[in-house]
Amino acid sequence: VILGVKSVLKAQEKVTAGTLLAPYDWYVVRKAEKSTAIPTAITTYRDGVRTACDTREKEIDACSDTAALVTLYSIKEDGTANMTQYPADPND
Repeated sequence: VILGVKSVLKAQEKVTAGTLLAPYDWYVVRKAEKSTAIPTAITTYRDGVRTACDTREKEIDACSDTAALVTLYSIKEDGTANMTQYPADPND
């Protein structure tokens, strides 16, 4: 059962990462079509999203049971997350 849950959670992470990357895909297309440089802030953000997604999937895989998953998705008493967070959008 836990393997199925992990698969669903990891698939959701991929959707989240794709959603975060999508608003900036046009920079990649413009780079391919016109060789216009992608701003460093956008490249850094996109790399950060991919890295965070990969790390979050590994954190999910490391959970041995449902209780561990619940802890992973919980917030600590000090308000910080147990799970790696996605980077802040550069346009926020």
